[in-house]
Amino acid sequence: MKNKNILFYILVTLLITTVASIVMGYHNFGFGVGFLFAFLSLSTGYFYSMKNREYMHQNYHADYVDRLKNNKKI
Repeated sequence: MKNKNILFYILVTLLITTVASIVMGYHNFGFGVGFLFAFLSLSTGYFYSMKNREYMHQNYHADYVDRLKNNKKI
């Protein structure tokens, strides 16, 4: 659970740094940090999406097997 909080704080820090850098006139630095923020947030979302898909697949598979067993009994 703590890993998710740390990752959230890193993403928020990168977002604030990006906006502040661009507003203060450091465009090249802001775009670089913004690219890092975008890459990290997309990869994090994809990673957690894959973990959720594996978890859901197990539940769907177990439910499907249970329904097949129940249908054969009837």
